[in-house]
Amino acid sequence: MIIRRHSENYNFFGDTETGLTLRWSRSLSENPEYAPWPELADISISNHCSKGCEFCYRDSTPNQSFMSVKQYEFVLDSLHSNQWGNVFQVALGGGEPLEHPDFETIIQKTVQRGIVVNFTTNGINLDKARAEFLKGKIGALALSVHSLADLQSEKIKLLKEAGVRTNLHFVLDNQSLDEATGILAGSFNQELQNIDGLIFLTYKPKGRASAKRCLTMDERLSQFVASVDNNKCIARIGFDACFVPVLMNSTDVNVDYIDSCECGFFSVYIDEALNVKPCSFANNDHFSYSLNEFSFQTIWDQKYSLYRSEIKENRCVNTCKNKSNCRGKCSYYDALSFCYQESPG
Repeated sequence: MIIRRHSENYNFFGDTETGLTLRWSRSLSENPEYAPWPELADISISNHCSKGCEFCYRDSTPNQSFMSVKQYEFVLDSLHSNQWGNVFQVALGGGEPLEHPDFETIIQKTVQRGIVVNFTTNGINLDKARAEFLKGKIGALALSVHSLADLQSEKIKLLKEAGVRTNLHFVLDNQSLDEATGILAGSFNQELQNIDGLIFLTYKPKGRASAKRCLTMDERLSQFVASVDNNKCIARIGFDACFVPVLMNSTDVNVDYIDSCECGFFSVYIDEALNVKPCSFANNDHFSYSLNEFSFQTIWDQKYSLYRSEIKENRCVNTCKNKSNCRGKCSYYDALSFCYQESPG
């Protein structure tokens, strides 16, 4: 299915079969400021998880806090615009999505609407039957790990045999940084041979995640960044938005292939209690609005206009080569402002 959205300042093309998306403004060389309707919705269908990872930013526990199928359908209904249609894709998270008792129904409900569905999992509950169920239904599955020692090769093989695109979400902090540098050097290509893509996720000090593990712009991180341009990793690599300012400042990555933070501009987060926030990592409720109180259109068009105005004020005094494309720093975590400098005055 091909999705097209066109307005004076925003154009979008999306192919639900391949996952290819294109976005431009008045011309192909100009970026739109924001989307009139989100392209991606990050949805937590639960905050239930039995694994208990010490770096869990949501502090998930075996608490039985699940979004019901009825609530999920309400969310999808809310994300449908009479003018723009459905949201192009959703990213299901948690908690652990595979521990949701209605996980397969939720996948089916999403596919029936022509929405691309992806999800992140710790992989513990993956088996052959689940892999076969996912075949042809999802865009990609992401396995979340803090170390490649956590990789479950037998699970990855099951997914590969079922034809399920599998990515790796590697949590990047000061404990995993040296291994991450080794990944870029190609030292772990054998372990990554069945992985389609590897995304480095910047560690956020939220939930059970302690601030003492946050990255700092030291010699080790500088070495990692210096390895990006000529990396030898067998898998395609990418980074979350929190790391984009560093990429723009210190690498030769083509800015046409990376975006500053899209939260509240092109994407949105909805938690299992139906609260809408710009970002799943938000550490406050300043721009949190309930779908039980406001329509999504009101939240996106009106409530988030102020948020966008605040985010666009890049007060960084650095004069790096990609300053015009950068939003400066994460609005929620000063600890993630690796290259940001603000005038004392």
